[in-house]
Amino acid sequence: MAAPAIRVPMPFVKPSPGPLEAASLETIFLYVNDFPKMRQFYHETLGLPIGYENPNYADFKTNGARIAIHTGRGTVRRRESHWFMEFRVRGIDGVVARLRRKGVRCSRVRKESFGRISSFLDPEGNLIGLEEAPS
Repeated sequence: MAAPAIRVPMPFVKPSPGPLEAASLETIFLYVNDFPKMRQFYHETLGLPIGYENPNYADFKTNGARIAIHTGRGTVRRRESHWFMEFRVRGIDGVVARLRRKGVRCSRVRKESFGRISSFLDPEGNLIGLEEAPS
């Protein structure tokens, strides 16, 4: 008869940090088809200041990662928005009202467990969200 197996507890080993654990997100690149229209939307309609631009590229400053639009790599083919970007805002009702006055079609503001939200599309159909934390 075989002796019963003795279980030796394994010491807890903290997993090593992921390669990007300490990194910060710097820039989100969005490849676009209509650069002038998208530049106008992000800069003039949304009011994001331009950090740098050239004829095929513009990056817009936010309070976090920059948003960069880029053209010149051929036609961007997409059937629907395949990413989602969200801005944390204060006074979501006022932000939505200002965007609507500029012609942006925002969804109704609705309450969720984590705060109040709304969303809209940029000129090429990418979904952008707004979130206001609960007060």
